[in-house]
Amino acid sequence: MAVSAMYRIFALTIIICMACNSGVKRKQQAASGYVLSYLKEEVNPLFQNREIQAARRKLDSILPVIKKRDDYVEMCSWLRCMAVVYELEKKLDSARLYVDQALALAIEKDTTERQILAGNIQTAAVLSECRSLDSALRYAREAYSLAKRIDTPGLPFICMKLYDIYEKIGDLPMQKKYLFEGFNLSTSPKYKTVFATNISAYYERVNQVDSALIFFQALMRDSSFSNPYYDAVRYESLGTLLSKKGFLEEGLRYQLKGMQISRALDELNAQSYLNVAATYRKLGQYKVDEHLLDTALRLVSHEKNWALEKKIWKAKAENLMLQQQPGKAYAALDSAFVYYQKEVDSSMIGQARDLEAKYSLLEKDNQIKSLALSNQLSERTREGQRRTIVRIICGTAILGLLIVWMWRRKQFKRNIREESLRQQLLRGQIDSHFLYSSVSGLQQLIKKGNTEDATEFVRRLARLFRLSLENARQAFVPLKNELDALASYLTLQQSLYEDQFDYEIRVEGVSDQEAVLIPPMLLQPFAENAILHGFAGQKEKGQITIRIQMDHKALYCVIEDNGRGFQGMEDQDQKRPLSTIINQERLEILGRQTRTPAQLKIIDKKATGAGAGVRVELRLPYQQEA
Repeated sequence: MAVSAMYRIFALTIIICMACNSGVKRKQQAASGYVLSYLKEEVNPLFQNREIQAARRKLDSILPVIKKRDDYVEMCSWLRCMAVVYELEKKLDSARLYVDQALALAIEKDTTERQILAGNIQTAAVLSECRSLDSALRYAREAYSLAKRIDTPGLPFICMKLYDIYEKIGDLPMQKKYLFEGFNLSTSPKYKTVFATNISAYYERVNQVDSALIFFQALMRDSSFSNPYYDAVRYESLGTLLSKKGFLEEGLRYQLKGMQISRALDELNAQSYLNVAATYRKLGQYKVDEHLLDTALRLVSHEKNWALEKKIWKAKAENLMLQQQPGKAYAALDSAFVYYQKEVDSSMIGQARDLEAKYSLLEKDNQIKSLALSNQLSERTREGQRRTIVRIICGTAILGLLIVWMWRRKQFKRNIREESLRQQLLRGQIDSHFLYSSVSGLQQLIKKGNTEDATEFVRRLARLFRLSLENARQAFVPLKNELDALASYLTLQQSLYEDQFDYEIRVEGVSDQEAVLIPPMLLQPFAENAILHGFAGQKEKGQITIRIQMDHKALYCVIEDNGRGFQGMEDQDQKRPLSTIINQERLEILGRQTRTPAQLKIIDKKATGAGAGVRVELRLPYQQEA
């Protein structure tokens, strides 16, 4: 159960009680007793049960009596009750109108200052709901000062209101100050539970889960707490804390017990399901976790709580990834990003509204205090509006830039993902080509009846495929692994072609071949071309030389042979084998991924006067292992 919901019920109860028991003098109490008792006993329970329309009807029915009696205490109390009605209906402008009227009447007639105190508290509550935090803080501090002088029993509620405002502002030291002050001042077990729950939430917020756990376990041992609503809060909160500390089975028992009580009270919400789902996910029960997250999504869709909906979608993505469903997981992350954007948009709009409300509220407050300052306030308001417009324009521009940046970042990640998948597809084509060539060679040995060589060939082929499969699992593999696989391949081909060629692999300037990462299966196709096309029909023994050396942010690789070269072929572009064309495309993708140019040159040595054969030059970008 959310702490905010718990606090809201607490706040409503105190506001109504202050509206009804304002500590007036004995004669005033006698005159107002009937009306105030009616508000406390008939209207207050309706507010706590969220029966707003029924509360409005009762308030409307008693208004003629209050007007006839002309008692300012009754009228102030009635106005504040109406403000609560509109606050529960989320009509905050109307709520502010009624609470302003109550405060103005109290300032005019109340000599005890108790009605002024109640008016300041409720004004702070409404302004806090409107996100006008600077104005809310001013009224709450005024109420705090008044309560210190005239109404110490009301201080715990004011401390809670100040904590609520400072939580929205983000001031952690002030949150802690008023939480512990309110806890120490509270005499009611229910109010102490509210403070204790928020203290626990504060410890979690500052990453002091051990302190929260100790505090809450001590609270659980107090037998004076018996209200079902607060029992549900305590069980769920303690269970969540235990789960975070790794006591999963014990934490789950408390969470389920709290949810059972909440369900009976019809108070279950999306946050409760999210907390329990996290515990099931840690326990490896992914299907239960997924079902609970889906339920949380259905509940949160009615709340327009973008931040919570983002958390639920992120949890779904984690669940789907653990279930080996990466496609659905990426889709869930995209949904989380959508609600993150909505959260950012809402925050920016809220800030703009705060700026706009700041100066209009300043004008209203000063009009209440003195009509003589109206001209001066009008000038301030105009200046404030000009500043507000400038800030709104700046805020809109910043928001636009942020959205564009987020969109471009998302597009970039999507492109990288597509390029990676394309790399895997092309690498798979290389693997298929190599498998075809190997099977053809094996068929030749079998046709010759050379079973011993065929058996040895299969053994070496199996070892080569094991190395290839290990390398194929990653987009980038250590240079050493790639060279081991290449050496295995060349050895295999030597046995297939009855030692018709020799090979040599030299690495220069690379101190740690394990730390240099390159895409797998890039070098082998060029060596394969030399064997299949360069040495075919040649009487002279073939020689393949492979040299690799460091070249700034890339590896300079040369694959050279002494074969027939390009003789008898007129168009060099059309004669290239399929594997060479695929590798050319892989290098282009690699260059885009690493933002380092990748180059491929294939040179006929005879055409350059360097003897027979082909020389392949590769400039291959690499990654450094972290």
